[in-house]
Formats: sequence, structure tokens, C-alpha cells
Amino acid sequence: MNRLLTLSVISVCSVANSAAAQVAIDFGNIEYRKLETRGATESAMLDKLMNQTPIRWSPWMVLTPFIGNEKGFLERPLPPEDELPKMAAGGPGPDLNAKYTGKQNRQIGWRKLSDEPDRAMSLKIYREDEMNLRGTGYLYCTATVDRAVSLPVTMGSDDGLRFWLNGKLLIDADVPRGLNVEDHRLTLDLKAGVNHLLAKVTQGAGGWDYQLITRTARVDPVLDAKLQYQLNTDFPTDEDEYYRIATVPVPLDVVLEVGGLDTLPDGRIAVCTRRGDVYLVEYADEDPPFEARFRLFASGLHEPLGVAARIEEGQLAVYCVQRPELTRLVDTNGDGRADLYDTFCDAWGVSGNYHEFAFGPKFDAEGNAWVTLNVGFCDALGKSIAPYRGWAVKVTPDRRMIPVCDGLRSPNGIGFNALGDCFYADNQGDFVGTNKLSWMSQDSYHGHPAGLRWRKDWQQGDPEPKRMLPAVWFPYKKMGQSAADCVMDTTGGKFGPFAGQLFVGDQFSAIVMRVALEKVNGPDGDFYQGACFPFRRGLDCGVNRLTFDNNGGMIAGQTDRGWGSIGRLRYGLQRIVWTGKTPFEPLTVHAAPRGFVVTFTEDVDAASAEDVKSWSMSSYTYRYHATYGSPEVQTQTPTVTAAKMTGPRTVSLTVDGLRDGGEGFAHEIGMGGIKAKDGRKLLHPIAYYTLHKIPADEPTVAVR
Repeated sequence: MNRLLTLSVISVCSVANSAAAQVAIDFGNIEYRKLETRGATESAMLDKLMNQTPIRWSPWMVLTPFIGNEKGFLERPLPPEDELPKMAAGGPGPDLNAKYTGKQNRQIGWRKLSDEPDRAMSLKIYREDEMNLRGTGYLYCTATVDRAVSLPVTMGSDDGLRFWLNGKLLIDADVPRGLNVEDHRLTLDLKAGVNHLLAKVTQGAGGWDYQLITRTARVDPVLDAKLQYQLNTDFPTDEDEYYRIATVPVPLDVVLEVGGLDTLPDGRIAVCTRRGDVYLVEYADEDPPFEARFRLFASGLHEPLGVAARIEEGQLAVYCVQRPELTRLVDTNGDGRADLYDTFCDAWGVSGNYHEFAFGPKFDAEGNAWVTLNVGFCDALGKSIAPYRGWAVKVTPDRRMIPVCDGLRSPNGIGFNALGDCFYADNQGDFVGTNKLSWMSQDSYHGHPAGLRWRKDWQQGDPEPKRMLPAVWFPYKKMGQSAADCVMDTTGGKFGPFAGQLFVGDQFSAIVMRVALEKVNGPDGDFYQGACFPFRRGLDCGVNRLTFDNNGGMIAGQTDRGWGSIGRLRYGLQRIVWTGKTPFEPLTVHAAPRGFVVTFTEDVDAASAEDVKSWSMSSYTYRYHATYGSPEVQTQTPTVTAAKMTGPRTVSLTVDGLRDGGEGFAHEIGMGGIKAKDGRKLLHPIAYYTLHKIPADEPTVAVR
């Protein structure tokens, strides 16, 4: 579907993939000017596009942590608040060179945090966990205007928040909560000259974030998408050279909190939203997708968190999992709207607990619809109040529900590998030390005991079944914080060198990760282990769903409502395309009797690869317990004692201190010294391999 866009091609790189084409963006009668930084350019352009009085924002500064976060602590003034009189309109502001005594008697001072407007900001700026827990911090910036202006904004925090404008307290919310930028709506009355903004944020556990959205009126979505595309071109990250991101404009009257995503045979994208709507989107697979068209297909569903489209007897059938059922939606009269809402299966239960999400469907080769069912949540533990909560089930073409496996907690992601085996991504919490990807083999048990009550052969007091350990641990924060959808690259090379591998979105960190698995035979049967890698960061919002379109691009569906996310927007769609240039990356990691075999996407410089100083390693695991999450425990430092090239792109490592067994040891493999034959450094010089069994034989690895 190549449609004429109001764009002019200024250069086309001589590569096979047309995604490398660069375009000049037409902003109508608005002149685009590239300034010194991305933040300054974006702010100036948004002011023009919204016809506002220009607002010149200073970088956000952060001062943290001070000890204390208990109820009532927020209102206690700390030393930085002594400078509030200096923060009157036009005043000099706080002394940004001042030093204070913070937690652990550490000397702390103001640090620059961000110069990009509207982004979520984390106050977790230290490596030590103790410095990032149970504390209070401050954020500060200025807004300068030439004449007085009233600016509608929204803001939120994780956890409590006090907010001052020009020394006047406007928000006082002493509550534990996750980041929701819609929590506070207010108007900032900015005076001519310099205005001072100060936020005080407390933190208990989990996130420690603040976000101020200054564009509540929102610029036209098409112009906004064009602006972000131009900014990505003018201020590229290291990843943009290989995988470019373009935003799909979402109409202002569409709240696209993406719960499900699928590609139709004709190229349209099916999207369901957490608010209960289903849209069919045309032209989202174009490059760039600025002329996407949204058509409402169905509405009134109960928080659907998955969608799958199929052609049945010549008609489009769209399947959605609502909380209580799998629903089949069909347009029987050809008017473009579903008029048949068919309860395909409702054989599981729902109690009304807020945490009883239901995910799917994903269809396997036999036509079975796979569904995963969240446990409820109360008293800091997951509960299976209604039948089959904490289970994965599949619904056959004749509408029978077959229970597959149990022990799931919050399985927000389903996907298949090239062998047809089905996996789910689970979120950190009780009995889940960190996010993980696990194989849903028949009758397997995955560790959360709440759903055991629905096993026919199990009674309260019986020992737990043997656990299926995760194929991959996603180390917390290093590889996201809320693992979501899982999709295999089926593009046959249109998306670059990763065909057949799995990609996993992260709903908090607004990133996409990559996974390479290997199937292993053990004394109790087959299982999976493998490696995860960083892939693409900096998306607009939390990546909840993924699909590959028919042109070889990856569509990322996004939302943050209730779950929290970093990013500049609250929901949306973005398209990731390969530019045709291959990144120098670790492609796969295989376990070997004496260490690992690592393959790369490009020919490797032998001198750097065979230098053991180019490699580093640590290993750790996670606790299995009812407590929410786990730190890295049993940390050791294995040593790479030898590295040998066994092919132009393959290196065999000998490792002293390799560990298997237990809960599965994550081996963090650093590759900071490795260079490509052409001298390039690795785009992401890290891999995390989850090792359950050290193999007795050398792995079968294609010589590259």
C-alpha cells in the first residue's frame, strides 16, 4: 500500500532495503529550524505548531535522596525548601551549587537530569539500591516567557508529591501510588520573565518517578508524528542508524490504550484498546506511516488485552479476550463494523478482582486459541479466587477449553517460536524474582501456587509440583521492568539479521528486547534456556503489544494507564523499520561444556575477540519466595580464561566458574572490547544467558 505522501525525497541510500530512504518533512507554513539540542528544537517547534507564546524551559535538575518517606513526612520542610522565597516569579532561584547531607550522611547536590520536555523522569540516579529506596527527592526547572501565559498541564508521581510554582504550593498529595500523569490537572499561571517549578517526591519501593505534561491541548497528531520523525533524523541515537522509529498518528478523538495488536492478511492492523474498542488501521505499514486511517470495528468490550484476526469462510473474524470470555467479532453485512458478538468460550472464571486480567488469544498451527489468565491480587499476594486464574488454557476450534499449565502470575505476553512451542512473559512479583520468559509445555507448573487449587490431582497441603524454570530471566532494570508481548521475527530478513528470534516488549521501560533460545534435553524432559539482549529503546510509551506488518516492519502498541511507563505519550502506535544497515551485535549465545559460543552479525576482529580482557562476566540468580520480587543473589564473577575464533563471526569462550542448577543462573556476558573487522564497536555489548544445564557436548552452531 504505497500511497502518495506530502513528503519530498532528499536522498536514497544505495542499500537493498527501501527503509533507508530519508524524507524531508512538510510542516506547511511553519518553518522548521534545527537548534543546538533536541529538547530546544522540539520545544520551539511545539510552541509554533500550537501557536503558543514560546516557553523556554531550562533543563530539569534533581536533588536526591534525603532520608524519610513515611506518611506525614512529605509536609516536613527539608533544607532545600529554605530557598522557596528565592523562587518567587523573577527571583534568582535556588543555589544549584549548594551541598546537603542526604541518606547515609552522603553529600548530595543538584544534578542535571533531562533537557527534553514532557518525558517521565526517574529519581533513581544511584547504583546502590539503598540510595534509591525509602527516601525523598526534589526536581527543579525554570520556564521563561516574554509575556504572561496560562498553561494547562497534567502531572503525576510515584509516590507522594508536593509541587510549587513560584514558591506557591499547588499540589499536596501524600499517597503511595504508581506514576499516572493524569492524577493532577492544573493550570500554571506563568508570569513574564523567569518562573520557578519545584517538585518534591517521596519513594517507598518500586518506582520513583515524576512526569509533567505541558502539551495537554496536544498538537495535531500528524504534525506531532512528523516532528518526532524529523527530530530522530536530526538528533539520531546510536540505534537510529539501524532501526528507525516512526509514530503512527492517532486521531485526537481516539484513546488508543493498546491491549491487543495483530496484522490482517490485507495489511491492515487490528488494534483493541483497554477501554473496550477495536479499530482496523489502514496504511500503518507505510514508511513513514503519516496517513494512517482508523476505523472503529467494535466497541463495548470489557478490557480486551489481546486481538487476533482470521479469515473464516471469506469473512473477517476478529477474536478478543475480554476478562470473562473469548469473543469472536464478525462483520456479517459488510459495512465495516462488527454486528456479531459471539461468545466463543467462557469456561474460565472471573470474580471482579481488579487484577484479573486475561490475555490473548494467539493461535497455533492447529487453530487453537491460547489464553493466559492473571491471578487476582490482594494483601500483597496473588489470589486465584475464580477457576483457572493463574493458568494458560487453549480453546479448540470446536470451542472446548483445554487447561495447559499453571503457576503463572501476570502473564502479559504470549508467543510461539519456530518449533511451534508456546511461551509467555511474566512480570516480577510474588514468587517471580524478576521478569521472565517461560515455555508453556503441557501440564507444566511455573511456580505461583495460587492456581494449584484448580488441578484435579492436587489438594491443599500436597507438595508443590516440580517447577518449570524460566527459559530466560530478564535482569530487572537492566532488561526492562514489565515484560509484555512476545513475537517471532517471521519477516525472512526484511527486519534485519534476526529472523526466527523472539522480540519482547517492556511495558514500563518503553523498550523492545531480543531473545535467542535453545532447546535442551534433561533427565526430566526437554526444557529451554537462552540469552536476552537489548534491542531498541526510546519509544513513545510502554510497549504492551507487538506485531510484524506485511512489509517487514514491527508495529509496537503502547499504553501506560494504571501500569505506569516512561515515555512522552500515554498511548499510541509506532513502527520500527530496518534501515538496511546491519548493526554489529551479538547474534546468539550457546551454552558449551567449558563456557559459551557467541556468534555475531558481522565479521569480527580476531585480535580483540581472542583477548580475554575484551570479555567480562558475572552470574547471579533470584530468590523463589512470596515476597514481591528479588534482588540479584549468590553473585559471583566467573572468569573468561580463553577465547578462540572458530569462524569469521564465531568465538568460543572457556569460562572458569560457570554455574547451572538452582533457580537458573543469569550469566551477564560483557563484550566491551570486541570490535568488528571494520573497526566498529558493538551496538549493545552485553548478553544475559540463563543457564540451567551445562551441556555435555559442544553445541551445533552454524559456522559464520
